[in-house]
Amino acid sequence: MRLKEIEARKLEIRTALEGTGDVDLGALEVELKSLETEKSNIEKRAEILKGIQAGTVEAKAIEKPSEVIHAEARSDKKLKLFRNFGEQLGAIKRQATTGMVDERQARIDKECRALGMNTNIGSEGGLAIQTDFAGMMMETAATSGNILPLVDRYDISGSSNSVEWVDIDESSVATTVFGGVQVYWAGEATAVTATQPKLLERELKLQKLMGVAYVTHEMEQNSNFVSDLLSRAFQTAINRELESTILGGNGVGKPLGMQNGGGAISIAKETGQASGTIVYENATKMYNRAINKQKSVWIMHPDCQEQFDFMAVPVGVGGVPVYLPATSMGSLSTLKGRPIIETDHCAALGTVGDINFVDLSDYMMIFKGGLQQDYSIHVQFLTAQNCFRFMFYANGMPKRTNSLTIKNSANPRSSCVKLATR
Repeated sequence: MRLKEIEARKLEIRTALEGTGDVDLGALEVELKSLETEKSNIEKRAEILKGIQAGTVEAKAIEKPSEVIHAEARSDKKLKLFRNFGEQLGAIKRQATTGMVDERQARIDKECRALGMNTNIGSEGGLAIQTDFAGMMMETAATSGNILPLVDRYDISGSSNSVEWVDIDESSVATTVFGGVQVYWAGEATAVTATQPKLLERELKLQKLMGVAYVTHEMEQNSNFVSDLLSRAFQTAINRELESTILGGNGVGKPLGMQNGGGAISIAKETGQASGTIVYENATKMYNRAINKQKSVWIMHPDCQEQFDFMAVPVGVGGVPVYLPATSMGSLSTLKGRPIIETDHCAALGTVGDINFVDLSDYMMIFKGGLQQDYSIHVQFLTAQNCFRFMFYANGMPKRTNSLTIKNSANPRSSCVKLATR
């Protein structure tokens, strides 16, 4: 910040402190002290530069300053030191452009290093987001969606970038369980064949989800506005991208979705069925091919639901409803007694994946609970915009690797049942 800007802001703060308006006096006093310290540091740097030019001071004296802008900070274990997200972004900008470290940011970075939560520390251009802001973005994204709250989620911490576990490799329970365990009725002194579970080593490695935001000089003057804007934007972006990949991710540099997992199955259309339609026979076959009907939900494109208003169980020339629309604000419509979740992440009406019957508890997602960010004034220097880059690490995949065959049936069951193209 230039000296003229500092002086102008100091005058605004002193005017506010002398007034009687509804202002946060404590916060203004802290900012005033920070500005005075920053002005002093700039003046010292200018004196050193003059000395270098005059040959009376060694050049090494102008190295990146280590002065700290002192600010009041609460002794909070979770380090909630900034009032809002925008205020922290302002501190990050000052550090990136002037080298002056805000003590609050330094404490946050120190804690993140200790917890192994951040790999891009301030000296390299990256700074940790305050814990409650970073956590709020992820948690708000998860709870505001319809799909994320239903998956099996794990927050991994420390220096780990992956998780490994042993799972049961089971594709049939017709004669065995747990992939190979079987018991026998045995007579006296009769030998019994030994059996054992079949195990499968599983691993999930974190993948990077990245976004970029530009903040104009004018927008930075209102930290509350910037905070609300970026928080809402990235909450929405995180939610939509994660929910999209939970359903249809291909597993290449991103999560593997339920529709593409090894256990997903597809139900063929009915003979003579018109294109772009969903009929009762489709729904009942999908419902009965689920491994766990009571945990599964219908996930479909919004265009699919209008097909259900005229759907009925054929009984002679009459019928009974199998689709029940929502009866009040916030309630969900149901099909064969299970909730319907509408999302445009599903395929277009009439194509495979437009309607799915899915047990989302059979999907495992991991994420590393901290939003990492970097700052640059150079990307859009000519347009006076500053660039914030956000990175979030997550991954996921279905727990089952294949469908399940049950006794006395040739029809496989799955945690994800799709309807084929019509």
